[in-house]
Amino acid sequence: MIQWPLVKLKQKHTRHLPKNQIAEVFGWVGSFMLLGGYALLSFGIVDSTSLLYHGMLLVGGAGLAVVTYRHRAFQSVTVNVFFTVLAIIAIVRLTIFA
Repeated sequence: MIQWPLVKLKQKHTRHLPKNQIAEVFGWVGSFMLLGGYALLSFGIVDSTSLLYHGMLLVGGAGLAVVTYRHRAFQSVTVNVFFTVLAIIAIVRLTIFA
């Protein structure tokens, strides 16, 4: 039996930041806020123009952005920063133009 030589590929390893309990808790709170806000909207409990809904998205997006940055998941950071910016814009529009 012929065995091919094993070629060891050099893999680039992304180093995570050290675990920070506060950041991890903020990430879990962010997860619950995003899911909770979407659930409240889906079940018709809050309206899409509600400050509560956009506040939940703001906290959720920011929390997940922090924890995904710490884990070096930059695609998720981008999505969550986008959610956070959209929530800020919506809150400003609701408070100034309402």
